[in-house]
Amino acid sequence: MAVRRTDESGKFQKNLQKSVAKRIILMILISSLLFLAGQFSATLAANELNASNHLKKLEEVFLRFDRQNREFLLNENTVKAVEAIIEGEDAGAADEFKNYFRRFDENCDVRNQVIITNTEGEVLFTSFGENQLSSYLVNYNNAVCYNARNCGEGDIYRAVYYDRGNYADALFIKPIFVEGKITGYITLFLSGSGWNFYLSESNFDGVITDLRQNVMYISKPGLADSSNKFYGTRHGSWTHGQARYWVVSKELPEFSAIIYSLVYYPGNETVYIGLSALFIMGAAWYGIARWMAKSMAENNAASIERLVSEIRIIRKGDYDHRIQMNTDDEFTEVGYQVNHMLDSIQALNDRNTELLKLNSRIEMDQLTAQMNPHFLYNTLEIIRNLVVFDADKAEELIVKLTEVLRYSIDTSKKEVTLEEDMRFMYCYLDIQNCRFGSRFSFGVNFEPECMNCIVPKLLLQPLIENSIKYGFRKKMELNIKISGHVEDNVLLISVLDDGLGMEEEKAEELRKQLRAHDNSSPSIGLRNLSRRLYLRYGDGSGLQIRNREGAGFEVVARIEQRKGE
Repeated sequence: MAVRRTDESGKFQKNLQKSVAKRIILMILISSLLFLAGQFSATLAANELNASNHLKKLEEVFLRFDRQNREFLLNENTVKAVEAIIEGEDAGAADEFKNYFRRFDENCDVRNQVIITNTEGEVLFTSFGENQLSSYLVNYNNAVCYNARNCGEGDIYRAVYYDRGNYADALFIKPIFVEGKITGYITLFLSGSGWNFYLSESNFDGVITDLRQNVMYISKPGLADSSNKFYGTRHGSWTHGQARYWVVSKELPEFSAIIYSLVYYPGNETVYIGLSALFIMGAAWYGIARWMAKSMAENNAASIERLVSEIRIIRKGDYDHRIQMNTDDEFTEVGYQVNHMLDSIQALNDRNTELLKLNSRIEMDQLTAQMNPHFLYNTLEIIRNLVVFDADKAEELIVKLTEVLRYSIDTSKKEVTLEEDMRFMYCYLDIQNCRFGSRFSFGVNFEPECMNCIVPKLLLQPLIENSIKYGFRKKMELNIKISGHVEDNVLLISVLDDGLGMEEEKAEELRKQLRAHDNSSPSIGLRNLSRRLYLRYGDGSGLQIRNREGAGFEVVARIEQRKGE
């Protein structure tokens, strides 16, 4: 019995402890990833839901305010009252409009201010106080009224007014038409501070801008830049200063507005607490599992090392040795099963050695039988075509076919000299030449020492058949060169065509199959012929291919010659 090596005596214990450690660490990592993914998904889903709900509320408020102001501006009574003020013919028109506007404004949730001007920009009526009606406000109002001059009678032009230090106001401007001509404008200023107060009870932030990012409502002025513009992201995480938000937005092009809903999105302390708990539990699991692994390893180490020692004897070449285990545990059963496996392998090896010799002979006979019908079919197809066009030539080819058939069905010889086989091949090539006419040409060049070499019957027919079959697929003319020479007692026969070859990927796959002498394919092509040569003439025999994609294809048959032949 072999002596155990002391440097490997603890291999089982070490491997078991390493395996347990890896699994514990992997479990901790997977748990951490799942925890992080769950927390991230839950937080993201909650933020998305809160932001979407808040967005709906902002949109509802915006549309309600917009509708109220639009209906007021388009109301027939409003238009008539403003026309009277612009015309200046009714001294009580201003008081009448003032009362009418006051009743409208009292019914609104957010207060409005109004300015009525003529086409020269002169203020004819305003609800602003004298200290509020600055020159900047008047000039800005005239500028947006000028922009509104292209609106139709039923259109409302929208803009944003911002005076530094204050909330921005949303502007609604309607041109006043008399007989199709603009005579003046009425502008409503929807109070930005009123918006902020009205929505102050919301738990989330919001921003409403026009299509050029000018802010008309903002819950926190600090979210906009100094020019009253908001450049937050349209959807997703957005960081502003030290704060992070989850943003959902909606564009309302028909109202020239974009609504943003912002939910504060800070770091999640639950994640850090959960990860800390996972690592603490993981460390505890690791300690317990390591202790258990060490105990199990010590209990089973002797049996494992005994079994390993017995297997080493067999591995060193003593295949008749059988494992002997008297440990009264599961490893005794393992030794018994290994011995049973060794006995089965030995019996199968002896049996397969005998079957391999028998199967090689049977397979070689089957491969030869597969080729004859293939050749006969192609030859008869040529004759069938010639009978229609040239009966004399058909008769000549029938004679040659008779010679070929007589040669191929003669079972007295499975091997012939190359010279004998070439007599058949010249008949075969003549038939193919008649089939394709001037489109097909061939040349034969064998060195003299080749003609007495032994080859299997019908060796070259499938090689030439392969060149004709694939060479004519994409070419109208084909030339085949057949040559051969002897090198180091090996007959080398080349069949080279000038067709288009095959795709290099397929050629490489065929090379692998030819090198492996694959016998799993049912086809009767190059793979079968290569295996036939391999089985009959030895490891150095078979087929090789040289592919020139787009330029040609060459098959080289290697046939080792036995000494004395």
